[in-house]
Amino acid sequence: RSLGYCYLYARRYDPARYHLDRAIAMNPVAEESHRIQGLILTFAGDFAGAERVLREALSLAPPNGATTKATLAYSLARAGDQTYARAVAAEFERRMQTEYISPVDLTMVQLGLGNRDAALDWIDRSIAERRGWAAYLRVHPLVDELRGDPRFEALVAKMTFDAPAAPPIAVPPSLALPPV
Repeated sequence: RSLGYCYLYARRYDPARYHLDRAIAMNPVAEESHRIQGLILTFAGDFAGAERVLREALSLAPPNGATTKATLAYSLARAGDQTYARAVAAEFERRMQTEYISPVDLTMVQLGLGNRDAALDWIDRSIAERRGWAAYLRVHPLVDELRGDPRFEALVAKMTFDAPAAPPIAVPPSLALPPV
């Protein structure tokens, strides 16, 4: 599955699909593998295949699992049917009153619906909550349509990807390697 992710981020959907097919064959009850395969199929434009795989993922997901539901909503909306995505957006808004819904899931639904400003708000919240997904903003195809938008670029800059993780450490001369 990890190699499938790498190909997904490289927008090489055929090899990504191949590696997710293998991951699913090895563990047919791994919801995440089905979900990522559905996302790959969506990006590749195979909406019927994506729906089939994502509905299978939904059957494997926990009863209140939001991420797979958000992925299916995104895929169906991208295929031209926003009905499910609108229902999921409303459901998530209701559920947020009593339980946690990841801003990443809300980002996905809003992008599917074409609500760029709302998606950017949820990305901002993802960063504020330090969601691991935000680390992939530079490479994830989900946000390709936002690239070049000044607000998106400001959010990417906010992540300080290019800043050093820590100041350089002075190595004592006794531990320094000799020059090559």
